[in-house]
Amino acid sequence: MPISDSASEQTLNTDTPDTVGLYMVLGVTQDATATEIKRAYRRLALRYHPDRNPGAGGEFVRIQYAYDVLSDERKRRIYDRYGEIGIQMAGRMGGELLDPQVTNLLSVFALASALVSCLFIAFFALLARRVDHVIEWSYKIVFMPLWVVDFAMVAGVVFVALARTQYSDAQGDAGQSSGAGDDNDDDDDDECNAINDHLYGTGYQGCSAADDSLGGIRCSSDAARPSYSSSTGSTVNSAEVSGTRPATDSTPLLHPAEQQVSGRVRDTSDASWTLGHQQGRRHRHRGRRSQLRTLRKLAESQLQNLAKAAPTAYIVLLVAFQILLVLRLDGNIGWSIWRVAAPWLCIEGIHFVLLTLQFIAKVLQAGERQAAASAGDEGYLQMSVKRVAGIAASNYWWLAIRLSQAILIISKVNHDTDIGWFLVFAPSYVPLMWTAVALYLLPRQLRAMGDSELLQNERAIMVVCVAAFAVVSSFVYSFLALLVWKLSLPTAVRMVLVLIPVFVALGIACCCCSCLSFCLAYGMHATLDDEQAAQSPDAHRVRVRAPVPASRRINVAQPQ
Repeated sequence: MPISDSASEQTLNTDTPDTVGLYMVLGVTQDATATEIKRAYRRLALRYHPDRNPGAGGEFVRIQYAYDVLSDERKRRIYDRYGEIGIQMAGRMGGELLDPQVTNLLSVFALASALVSCLFIAFFALLARRVDHVIEWSYKIVFMPLWVVDFAMVAGVVFVALARTQYSDAQGDAGQSSGAGDDNDDDDDDECNAINDHLYGTGYQGCSAADDSLGGIRCSSDAARPSYSSSTGSTVNSAEVSGTRPATDSTPLLHPAEQQVSGRVRDTSDASWTLGHQQGRRHRHRGRRSQLRTLRKLAESQLQNLAKAAPTAYIVLLVAFQILLVLRLDGNIGWSIWRVAAPWLCIEGIHFVLLTLQFIAKVLQAGERQAAASAGDEGYLQMSVKRVAGIAASNYWWLAIRLSQAILIISKVNHDTDIGWFLVFAPSYVPLMWTAVALYLLPRQLRAMGDSELLQNERAIMVVCVAAFAVVSSFVYSFLALLVWKLSLPTAVRMVLVLIPVFVALGIACCCCSCLSFCLAYGMHATLDDEQAAQSPDAHRVRVRAPVPASRRINVAQPQ
């Protein structure tokens, strides 16, 4: 059937975007599956291909455009909501926000973050009044906002688990339906083969599935393809490249650099330096690289499996720590602080295992790169101690700070040490110095990257980073200074004053999270309206104001 131009063109002079035109181009409904869209595209593309139908070039272009949009899930969601204007805007900066899924996730995240911020504000307000003895409530009631947050986290973990299960079931059903759909596409495959015969000649065959899985195209005549030898300047058939040299050639194929060893020219009649020996060395080198790759993939798979179960373990241990802490503060149990903090230390232990697997994967990946650059050198596994130490420092530094800070606080509260509170919080000062050094070295790192766009915006990047560092550090370390003052002199300052930076930070976070999603969505819709108005044929027309009725005119008397 012929495809009309009106089916694929969007009417820009209406307020409602056209979200059915591309479906009409392919002749499918809006609820069509991906298999139905693909089948319709293949039939129409073969029918309106320029080689078969020279006068149908425009129809073929529209069919290709419609399939490019509807076959992509993200573009299809944007088209179903905003039409072709949304597709045009999706390629620009901020176009990811046009995706309805992204917008919904942002809205849910903003609402959840605002509610969590409000709950934390309520918790710290109750805690300050309880510490200042304004109220004498039980800590079970004071921690009530945290119980709500814990319940929300448990519900979120359960929801994510159910979503993963449904997604896995949907993927399995899609695989079965695609397998069934392939059986119904035999006619289309025959038609494709006919087009291939017409375009490329009779007997043309594409790559097999096995060749495509290897990431390349394998020619059936590779065995007869000649290869060039850099030492002799002649061509050698691939059938001759084997473990032993051909009997018809007595000259070993050596690289010129390999013939000069220890200041003398190696005897070319030595059988151990033949082409087969070189191929054997390269084969062993590839084998070692494959072993490193296998170990790295094993470490990454174990890391992924453990990372999936880690959030559940974190939540369970965090709730256990809160329960033990409340019981200890209310005097229901007389345990030491070490036993109360055991769940928190277990959380750090799980994180240590995750970081260790990540460290192993990074070291093995660095070994692979060094093996690729060594070109068969036997010492490629001997990585420098400095490089391994650098990987370990970048991987473990934040865990080391947190763990040392927790140990010092527990020791001080449990009266195991008599050092002052200022020294107890010494590990918390390290991130401040670390970030300051990183900001100092940031311009040098930007120049080393060699990106012209980053170099042009170097000053803006530095201003943003320094401003963010100043704001965050002012909140964190002002609260830390007030907390040290309160712990050192309990009667010198009230707890509500200590928590002022916390209240301000949580209030800002609550306002930002509440307004962010709405502002982005409103701004994106306004941009779409402006784009639609700019492309409208009535955009450049001069509006003529209607004359004012005589009954509403104001007559001003002229002075005599």
